[in-house]
Parts: sequence; C-alpha cells; structure tokens
Amino acid sequence: MEENLIRKIWEDPVWSKVIASFIILLITQISILIWGLIKKIGFIGTYKKIFEKLGITKKEKEEPEGKMVKKSNDVIREAPTVFFHHRFISAFPGFTREFKWFTSKKDIRNRLKILLASPTYFREADGHGVTSDPIWWFRGSCALPIKNFEIINRNKILINTEELIVEKIAAFRGYTYFQDFVYVQCLPDSPVGLYNHNQLALEAAFENNEEYFEEFGVHKKRYITEQEYDDNSTIIRGKPVKLKDAKLRVRHLIKYNFIIAAKFSPYNCREFCVKSQEYFGKLLKNELEFDEFVTWMKTLPKNHNDD
Repeated sequence: MEENLIRKIWEDPVWSKVIASFIILLITQISILIWGLIKKIGFIGTYKKIFEKLGITKKEKEEPEGKMVKKSNDVIREAPTVFFHHRFISAFPGFTREFKWFTSKKDIRNRLKILLASPTYFREADGHGVTSDPIWWFRGSCALPIKNFEIINRNKILINTEELIVEKIAAFRGYTYFQDFVYVQCLPDSPVGLYNHNQLALEAAFENNEEYFEEFGVHKKRYITEQEYDDNSTIIRGKPVKLKDAKLRVRHLIKYNFIIAAKFSPYNCREFCVKSQEYFGKLLKNELEFDEFVTWMKTLPKNHNDD
C-alpha cells in the first residue's frame, strides 16, 4: 500500500519535480556547510564568498539627489563651557569644588581619551554662543583649539601636532561648570636628531619660564626638517622627492605644562594671558603649590562670551 502510494507520488509530474528539487537543495546545503567548516568561515561566510564570486553585493540605500545628510560630528549645538563640562564630568566623575591629581600613565591615557574623544572640532556651530572649536589648550599668551587627540604609545600622546610625554595631570572642578579645567605637566622629550641644540639655551629657557621645542616632519616613518615639510619636498637617495601625506610634529625638549579648558572659559582673558606664564614656570620648578595656582584661577571672572 505504502509502496504504491510512493510510486504514485513519484510518477506524478508535479510532485516528482518538487521532491527532486528538495533533494538537490538538501545536497547543495550539506555541501556548502561542509565546505564552510573546512575553510573555517561558517555557513553565512560561505554564502558571502559565493555572492562575491557571482558579483552580487548588498545595495546601499541611496539618498535623494541633492540632499545632504549631516552626521552627528558635523554640527554642535552646545556652548563651549557646557560641552567641555559634559566631557569633564565623564572623564573625572565623583568630585566637585576641588582638584585631584592623576599620575598613573594608564589612568592619564584613559581619562584624556574620554575628555578629548573625537569630535572636538565640528563643521558647523548651531545656536547662540556656540562655536565649532569648543575645547582649547592655554599657556601664557599661547592658545589653540584642540582638533585631534591620539595615543602614540604607553608613554606618549599627540595633541594636534605636539608629541607629549605626560608626567601627571590635575583635574579641577569648580564651584560652577564654567570653571572646569585640566592641568597637564609633561617631561622633556628627546630631539629627533635633525638639529643642533645648545644646552645653555635649553637651561635659559627653563629658567625664564619659556618653552623650548623643535618642529619637524614625518614622512613614511622618516624624519624630515621643518623646512623640508614646508617645501613639501625632501632628498631621498640623492634625489629631490615630492612629499605625500607628510605630518608636522612638535617635541618639547624641556619640561612643559599647560591647561585644557573650554574656549570661553574664564582663562581665555587678558589677565591669564599676561600672568599665567610665570605661574606655569613656578609650577615646573616647584616654586609654587598647585592649590595657590587654583586659588588664583578661581579669581578670574566669567568670560563675557559665555552668556
């Protein structure tokens, strides 16, 4: 009875094709599974390889012609002091109205990675008092926006073009959000060997609370002079070669310090510009306690641009 039923189904032109197709499909799937196990790429990975061979790829969703979709790092809608405060409390949570020191290299790297996580520079600023460059570094009369941050290795970080060997940092969280800042103190770095440096000049710069640094370029892991970087050309094997993707770098050859704060923090003012260099120098020479520096910083008024 059962044999007659099976024969009848098999002889049926429709059912015979269905059963044959199922058997072929089953054998194919088993073969694909075995091949994937042999290649150690799995069942789904095997199908991806087959689709690639056949030239079948996933079609990306196309945006309507002429329509620009803005990414999250294209636009900023927070004032610099608000933006920096949010970054600050993420990197240094759990305390207020005081400062804390951090000396562990790993701890310093982890906290600065949060504070200066990309983006710190935006294409567009939307709103009153909002700027595209909310986080800056300050030292004396020098100040610049922080556009990029990178960990070079366990001992060294990169802020913009400056390679820094950070010795310690101090985070100060003020009585109000706009007073937050991070003090960064760095050890002297070694010269790259392109220039001659006078030791007396280095010592004089340190005694006078000044900076002493060298600028150079990096091209395919090869050091080039600042002039070669500016000229966009160098000599390789006796021949001038045009540079591609060379990077400008700076190394500080004596101890160095600065603060990181919001662009429109109280420290972006004339008094800080005039007086802070002496404070920074005394901190490096251990002629000033850090709490004295903080006491002076707290006297600086709210920036008139932070309204």
